[in-house]
Amino acid sequence: METLHHNGVLVPPRYEGKGLKVKVKDKEVRLTAEQEEMAVAWAKKVGTPYVEDTVFAKNFHKDFSKKMGIEVKPGDVDYSEIVALVEQEREWKNSLPREEKRRLAAERKTVREANKKKYGYAWVDGEKTELANYVVEPSSIFMGRGKHPMRGSWKEGPREEDVILNLSPDAPRPEGNWKEIVWEPEAIWVARWQDKLSGKMKYVWFSDSSSFKQKKEIEKFDKAKEFQQNLPRVKRHILQNLDSEDLKRRKIATVCYLIDKLKIRVGDEKDPDEADTVGASTLRKEHIKINGDGTVSFNFLGKDSVPHIFTTKLPDNVIRNLKEFSANSESALFNGVRSSHVSEFLDEVMTGLSAKVFRTLYASDAVQTKLDKTPVEPEDPEYVKKFVAKMANLEAAKVCNHKRTIPKRWKASLEKKKERINVLKERAKKAQTKIERKMVEQDKRYRMRIKKQEDKLKAAEEQLEELKRKLEERKKQGKSVKALTKRVKSKSKVIARTKQRIKDYKA
Repeated sequence: METLHHNGVLVPPRYEGKGLKVKVKDKEVRLTAEQEEMAVAWAKKVGTPYVEDTVFAKNFHKDFSKKMGIEVKPGDVDYSEIVALVEQEREWKNSLPREEKRRLAAERKTVREANKKKYGYAWVDGEKTELANYVVEPSSIFMGRGKHPMRGSWKEGPREEDVILNLSPDAPRPEGNWKEIVWEPEAIWVARWQDKLSGKMKYVWFSDSSSFKQKKEIEKFDKAKEFQQNLPRVKRHILQNLDSEDLKRRKIATVCYLIDKLKIRVGDEKDPDEADTVGASTLRKEHIKINGDGTVSFNFLGKDSVPHIFTTKLPDNVIRNLKEFSANSESALFNGVRSSHVSEFLDEVMTGLSAKVFRTLYASDAVQTKLDKTPVEPEDPEYVKKFVAKMANLEAAKVCNHKRTIPKRWKASLEKKKERINVLKERAKKAQTKIERKMVEQDKRYRMRIKKQEDKLKAAEEQLEELKRKLEERKKQGKSVKALTKRVKSKSKVIARTKQRIKDYKA
């Protein structure tokens, strides 16, 4: 990358206070803008299961105490005035006429498009490149996933003075009080800042459609292709070391076997303050149960607190190792084994192979297998192609045990959708009845029309026969037949037209 130009990132404006109040231990307190922002965020959660979560409530009020300058615990603060205001605003929005809702939605869309035009792109070596996320996260309550120990904490969003921009030396400086402007031509980020809650660095990246991200993706799948060619050798390497006399190698080989067999992550790629999630190398005694039939039951939380609960048959030497490691350990089965050790072990048989590549390969295989079973033609509608692609990706999700956390309002939302389906079914039933009635009426009119033409044809044919008979008589009598001949021709034309009309009706 020779040059990188962009307009910075969009930092949401700071919250503007409305002078709202809460009661702290029955004493009325007028809030500052920062305090009010937190209180309003809490009020929006009232009525949800979150506020009943003791960890969530405790973490929030711990951070609220820091803003208030006094210690407050869940139950010390009466938010009723703010809750009432939030409900009032919610009801007002719901009561708006449809036209007004559309107008407001159109206004929001216009603002979004203007922001995307200004901040949503960077120019890399003069080429316009889309960014994945150009709006920095606003301040909010940290929700976390599963039983994250920091759920409910206040996550303060960055300000301009917290953001570092990546720009080439020739680029104009974007307006704003930025923390720093650096030039890292090998990096694929345009902005970064430190998350004030987790301490991690957050980035604004190029979008997945950009050539930079595409290159990384290609490299990832090329590595999976290489792994597929070397898979038998890698498996032999793992199996041979399951019986190694070196304890650490035996542990690493067992971890690799579980990664390959169970398609799980390696496990030590999380921060200490994250939820108690584990992977192959961080499994503990309580996560496994060795059964007497050659199977092992696993029960643990993986990344993002997704439950991994399954029973699978394992080779005798793997079960033997698990028993040994369980007996000789207080808790961790593979004490002393980290992801770096796994990578070094795998690198012995294939350069650059890491635990992540296993999941990439098996997920890709699952997608390919599903696509092969559901062929799609180029002329098929787009919605058919999208559906097939989604179903193929679903197979990858099953292999990797990717599961979306069920939203708190999922049950209510499901019931609402069922209700909507019933309404639509009833409406469809009425429409079907109406259509069937119309079809009967149309069929009746159609048959009457044909019968009318057939009767007309029959009468015309009888009249033609009569005219022909008279014509023959006049010829025998030596009388003039000019007028009758003309009438015969005319009647023949009528018959021909009527026959064609009947044919058209029946077509």
